[in-house]
Parts: sequence; C-alpha cells; structure tokens
Amino acid sequence: MRTAGTLVLVLLVLAGVVGLVLATDYGAVLWYGVIGPKREAVRRDVFRETRSYNEGKEQELTKYRYEYLTARDEQDRRAIASTVRNAFADYPEDRLGTAELRTFLRQIKVGMLPPVEMKGD
Repeated sequence: MRTAGTLVLVLLVLAGVVGLVLATDYGAVLWYGVIGPKREAVRRDVFRETRSYNEGKEQELTKYRYEYLTARDEQDRRAIASTVRNAFADYPEDRLGTAELRTFLRQIKVGMLPPVEMKGD
C-alpha cells in the first residue's frame, strides 16, 4: 500500500510542476500581450530617430525629386507624387536637411504638383 501512496504523491507533484509551468507560461503570454506592443512602439520610435533612418529617407526623397524633375510627362509626375505621398505620409518635413526637399515634400503632401524647372533650350 505504501508504494501506491508514493506513486500517487509522485504523480501529484508531477502534475503540480506541469501545472505551475503551464500557468507561468500563460502568465508570460498575458504579460507580453500587455508590455509587448509598448516595447515595440518604443523600439520603433528610437529607430525613427536614428541618423541612418533619416539620412536614408532624405536620400530616397532626393531620388524621387530627381525622377519627378526628369519625368517625361504629367502622368509620370503624378505617379511619382503618389508614391512620395505614400512613402512619406507620416514623415516630418522638418527632419529634411534642405529647404528644397522640405518644399518639395510639402507641395506633394498637400496635393500640389511642384513646377518642373525647364532646362535651357
């Protein structure tokens, strides 16, 4: 009989350990559900403040501006403007290094197509 009691005790301890592990894991999932989104938001904000991110956005906008200025027709310029609006929808203009780029982005965002400087004839 003593063996049966020991076996039951071992099974109860084992079930308790498994239950504790599962409860701890479930608690961690709940905790991450609360803290995880906040942690990711902070990581994203920190990334958006980095020099490399901002320089990359400036280079991207410089490329789009060049493509806009050298586009063959109005339809191409509208397509480029639409792409810029999507890519820079929540990017603050004041982070751009030159007034030229800030003005270009501002005009695109408000839906005004910037004029194209005509090259010498």
